[in-house]
Amino acid sequence: MRKGLVFSLLVILVICSKVNYAQNNNDKFQENIKEAKDLLSSDTNRGDLLVLIASNYAWQSKFDSALVYIQKARDINYYNDELFDAWLNILLWSKDYNGLLNSCDIAQSYNYKNNENLIIKRLIAYDELRQYDNGINLVRDPKNKDYYNSRTVSDIYTNLLFKRNKNIISAFYSIDMFDNNSPQHLGFLGYGFNIGKHTLALRANYANRFSQKDLQLEADFYLQLRNKAYMYFNYAYSFDASLFPENRLGYEFYMPWKYKIEYSLGLRYLSYSNSQVLITTGHIEKYMGQNWFSIRPYYAFMKDKNSLTLVGNYRFYSKNGLNFFGVELGYGNSPDDRYTSQNIELNQLHSYKVKLEGNLMLSRISDLRLGLGYSNEEYKKNEFRNRYLVELGIRVRLR
Repeated sequence: MRKGLVFSLLVILVICSKVNYAQNNNDKFQENIKEAKDLLSSDTNRGDLLVLIASNYAWQSKFDSALVYIQKARDINYYNDELFDAWLNILLWSKDYNGLLNSCDIAQSYNYKNNENLIIKRLIAYDELRQYDNGINLVRDPKNKDYYNSRTVSDIYTNLLFKRNKNIISAFYSIDMFDNNSPQHLGFLGYGFNIGKHTLALRANYANRFSQKDLQLEADFYLQLRNKAYMYFNYAYSFDASLFPENRLGYEFYMPWKYKIEYSLGLRYLSYSNSQVLITTGHIEKYMGQNWFSIRPYYAFMKDKNSLTLVGNYRFYSKNGLNFFGVELGYGNSPDDRYTSQNIELNQLHSYKVKLEGNLMLSRISDLRLGLGYSNEEYKKNEFRNRYLVELGIRVRLR
């Protein structure tokens, strides 16, 4: 009881300290603005004060007010590196990417000295506006060769290549090892490509497990909507239905939210030779700097017994956003894991899973996925076994 009280007090203290820190910062910004405005009242041509006021508004995310004072500085022809540093950052923070590109052109016309900053700002804008070719051509321009080896420029350039090159060839292999069984194998070959702004991915899944073999053909379709929302559709058919379900359908609607949060709602349907299962699912994910968190529940409706599965993920991304390492924790049997959705009975049994995973860039157009997992799973009522998993995947992106 005492430990719980101490912990609660510590949490309250941390929250209060963060609130006080934010409030102190806000008070400081307001004080800076007031002092600058007082000085400005006696000399309205002080461009440095106009830029200072704009910056303090921007640090409070009051971007409209910040841009008003940037415009006042421009009205008195206060064009210099100080103005452009503030102006470009305000447009970037306010996510006005078209305005950012236009301001980069203006800065260049006034001989803004920080060319690397201009290139980085333009690359970010081209990335957000999905004008990938423009960004790639900017980096490849011989005039910008001195910045090609910049770590930031290189990371954004690699990311642009990955997003532009939408013809993706992929291969995957996993091996399961159990306490008292020989190794079990699963793999696929896949090809994904764009249809306009949408994406279609085709796969051939092959399993050789428990003295049985099965082949499944599968397709994923991602329908892009407005404001970065999209829909996911899936269908798979198994020829023998000895390991995979005979038919598998999936649907999910993904919606972005503020604070770098995305959430979704969806369904999965698995059809076996003598039974069917309907599964509701969804997820919520959050980016915090280079950290990514996600949790996904599955609730399966079956003839004999319903079941709940929970999967949680954490990843730490490198600054280029492509390399990462992470951990996955799971309870139950997820229907989206190919090696656990092959038997409807598994969805009614207990399973506890941990998996370490990582993604490594091999080149600007290819990456390698690795996974090491352990599960303690109930394969018969009240009988458990250990499962050891090794995964290896590779993707190559072509234009």
